[in-house]
Amino acid sequence: MRNLPLFAKISLVFSLVVTCFILLIGLGSYSVYRNSMESQVGEFVPQVLGQVSSRIDSYVDELLMIPQLIFNIPGERDALDILREASEPANSRALDYTLELHDVLKRLNFRTGENLQAITFYTLAGDAYLLSKVGGMWVKQDYRDQPWYEELDTVYYAPTIWGTYQDNSITGRPYVFSIVQPVRGLPKKQIDGVIQVSGSIEAISAMIHKVDFGAGSIVYVLDHRNHIVFSTNPAEIGQSWDRSYDVDWSDRPVGSESFELDVANKPYLFSYNWSTDSGWKVVSLIPSGNLSKGIYRIQFWVYAFVASGVLIVFGLAIATAYGFTKPLRTLSDRIKHLDFQHPDKSPSVDRLDEIGHLSNSFQNMIKRMNSLFSEITHEKVLKQEAEIKALQSQINPHFMHNALETIRMTYKSGRYENGEQGLVSLGHVLRYQAAQEQDFVPFSVELEFLDQYLSLQKLRYGDRMSVYMEVDPEVEEHSIPSMIVQPLVENALKYGVASFDHSISLTIRFGFDDGFITGDVVDEGKGMSPERLEQVIAEINDFSFAGSRKGGIGLANVYQRLQLLFGPSAALHIESHEEVGTIVSFRYPVLPHNKGKFKYANSNR
Repeated sequence: MRNLPLFAKISLVFSLVVTCFILLIGLGSYSVYRNSMESQVGEFVPQVLGQVSSRIDSYVDELLMIPQLIFNIPGERDALDILREASEPANSRALDYTLELHDVLKRLNFRTGENLQAITFYTLAGDAYLLSKVGGMWVKQDYRDQPWYEELDTVYYAPTIWGTYQDNSITGRPYVFSIVQPVRGLPKKQIDGVIQVSGSIEAISAMIHKVDFGAGSIVYVLDHRNHIVFSTNPAEIGQSWDRSYDVDWSDRPVGSESFELDVANKPYLFSYNWSTDSGWKVVSLIPSGNLSKGIYRIQFWVYAFVASGVLIVFGLAIATAYGFTKPLRTLSDRIKHLDFQHPDKSPSVDRLDEIGHLSNSFQNMIKRMNSLFSEITHEKVLKQEAEIKALQSQINPHFMHNALETIRMTYKSGRYENGEQGLVSLGHVLRYQAAQEQDFVPFSVELEFLDQYLSLQKLRYGDRMSVYMEVDPEVEEHSIPSMIVQPLVENALKYGVASFDHSISLTIRFGFDDGFITGDVVDEGKGMSPERLEQVIAEINDFSFAGSRKGGIGLANVYQRLQLLFGPSAALHIESHEEVGTIVSFRYPVLPHNKGKFKYANSNR
């Protein structure tokens, strides 16, 4: 915000103030209209569901009366007597009796039209007579094994509505909901059988399909146990509601209600009518877009009006503020195009007011800043060069002491030819050090120096020492800080002695990785514990150029030189495991080149 031009800030503030008034008027009007429409829709949908619920109650009452008719069927014999005789053992029933039972159930069933799927009479003998639209038959079914047995009303012998399920005993396996009616026995508190009326849900389906709330809508019919009797989604028929859509019926009032909820991050209107007579519920889930298409059209025009007003206000604000801030922008352009390389060149100031004085003062400040910046840069370069030379001078005495001591021990052991070879190698090393006046050398020169240094170390360690070197051909096209690898190799020789045979096995790798030169020095020595590794890394990071580091001059010297030469883009990394070995890696940036393949050369030193 504070980096915007002044005219933009003025325009923005003015536009925000006017926009707030436009938004308050437009969105306030839209909110009032929308709330009114949603309130009317919320009242209308439950009324429609109430009418459907009333028709379903009538249908359920009609089915509830069917098992009661069994006691009022006219005929030569009392229907109850025929039912009670069915409790005799199946092998003692005559064909005539089956025909009488079939006739009683048939007159009861098919006086009601298509609303029934079947009537089943369960006997005390453990079987049942099933009468469906395709005929009647005896089936091996015991009413005591049915899921509704525990809910039979054996006190008042009233019919009980059971949930919806898919009846496998009826042809076509239709979805039905059952009404079970116990037959009162002659002794009190005893039943002489159970009548099960399997009602069709097709009649309910016909009622629901007459109510169309648009695409994506779902309508449910729930019984008094909150089982789904019917749904426009057939896969849910017969299931329990079980807090679907996070709606718990124990928290909802009996009657009608509508409220909004989100389903899969989409708004829906949830409405229901809960019958006080049957306890059944008719529930609808309607996408809000189906009920408020007109509201959305109003919303579009309100948003279009607000957006147009904001654009007009913003355009007027920019035009006004642009004219007011033109002198300041002129000064800003002059300052922006000042020649920092030639600060003595005066800008063309054509006014003597406050802005002109401000321009002259700024030009004088630029001249002074350039002078101070040059002095500071020069001092920083001199200091950095002195620090690099000091770090290089730390290596030379340390290296000379170790090299001369190795040659002395070689002569002392009588290996005069090896001692002479060591003096020759030391001479090459000293000439390399004396000839280097620059911080960087070609990679081939540094590799030759490593060869001479490893030859000196071969005198000291003999056949115990083996070195394996890998060099990426692309690396040889670049330069490397002089003697940056020797301290790492010397450190690996010192601490890389294997515990089991006291041998020293080193691997030296140079590679090129996405614009960076990489190097690894790997030993197979005793390694370090995690605690010691953390201590060494802390000592390297907590460096000072006074030379008083607890960790010696090797690793800290390499780290400091990399930081001074390349800054934060260079890195030194140490990985170590006890009785496995240590890997010291470094990397520093170079200009990108094409990648090459590794070549492997075992030096066998």
